[in-house]
Amino acid sequence: MRDYNVQRCDIVVKSSGPVLRVLDAIYMEDLDLLSSWCQSPEMARHFGSLELRSVHRDHFDLRDLFESRYDLVLAKSEMISRGDLAGKGNIDYELIAQYPDYGCQLVSLQGTPELSAAWMKGKTLGLLDDPNSVSAYQIPKAALHRSGLVDEPKIIYFRSHREMYKALFEGRVDVIPALLSKEGPDSVLKLPPGLVLEETIPGPAWYIHRELLQEPVHCDLLAAIEQLARNSRLDYLRDLKIVRPCDAD
Repeated sequence: MRDYNVQRCDIVVKSSGPVLRVLDAIYMEDLDLLSSWCQSPEMARHFGSLELRSVHRDHFDLRDLFESRYDLVLAKSEMISRGDLAGKGNIDYELIAQYPDYGCQLVSLQGTPELSAAWMKGKTLGLLDDPNSVSAYQIPKAALHRSGLVDEPKIIYFRSHREMYKALFEGRVDVIPALLSKEGPDSVLKLPPGLVLEETIPGPAWYIHRELLQEPVHCDLLAAIEQLARNSRLDYLRDLKIVRPCDAD
């Protein structure tokens, strides 16, 4: 099962204006975007309602970019590059904010995992049900293949990172691929030491439609994205870099 969904809300009571359409092609579960933006007077200056569509990358449709169906897109750079063939400006989206690179590790509550038949014997590995996920599908799958692990471990697929982490802490799986980042004591993500598989994976980024660049709406959207970062429960998501500041008068 996959948890693809579209969420909608009105922005502040009696507000009017067009729909703010946001595409989350990362399936970022810690955004808490609707509850904050739908109550924002700043958003109400430009939009009457909000529509947030969240998808895994295997359901990402390039027509969303070519046909400019969204005002804001949260995606990996390689996904945007696929639409912008040869850098010829085929799509009308510009990078405005970037999350840092991150890593991938295998973690378990039964000690640091090992890529060996002896350690994996009888264990269950949780993976994200998204073959396009670099850290939660491709890298761990490749590590198993390189180690000659064909029959072990058993693999169970999950529709979201949240479900996968929950399964680990509830004991329904023994090991999962997890975020490798510099999480401090205030982070909600508390993990035991893991087996590092990859240390540098390009992070996701926010892209805005060119028609909104350097307009007052650009300033308010960027401020809202920065507020999301400050309010995040993960240190990784707090470490947001603004690439295209707002210069609107």
